[in-house]
Amino acid sequence: MTGWLERHAQAIQALAAMLMAAAAVAAAFFVPWQIAANERTSRDQAAREIYREFLSISIQRPELTIRNHCALTNPAERAAHESYVDYLLYTAEQVMDLNPADWEGAIAARLRAHQGYLCTFDDADLEDLTPAVAQLVDALVLDCAASAVCGGSQP
Repeated sequence: MTGWLERHAQAIQALAAMLMAAAAVAAAFFVPWQIAANERTSRDQAAREIYREFLSISIQRPELTIRNHCALTNPAERAAHESYVDYLLYTAEQVMDLNPADWEGAIAARLRAHQGYLCTFDDADLEDLTPAVAQLVDALVLDCAASAVCGGSQP
């Protein structure tokens, strides 16, 4: 056996070098793919957790889910509603970043319930949103009649 190894040592070394090179090339492709997959999984889990937290807030404070923003006269209630919608928009950005087709219907329905408040947004407010969410909000505010937004005046 030792004689065979000595006779074929160069071939074995060449084969080992080729295997090492192949492993290095495979690692060069696999490692970035694995890192990207882990990042996608992490973002997916984070977005789903944010959405669960949003649902929890909605359950704990159901009055915020269907508030008529224009009818709110109490500053604390108005601020709570605005914060709720801001968190809805943040949640929308996180989940729409994953796969807009999966989330667009659910997010649009939730945003539609707050159209009165969203109609008070101006272009500067939309600039801070991600393109997918800004497009949903923009579609809702297209239906806003200027005179219908809180009696024609901005809050």
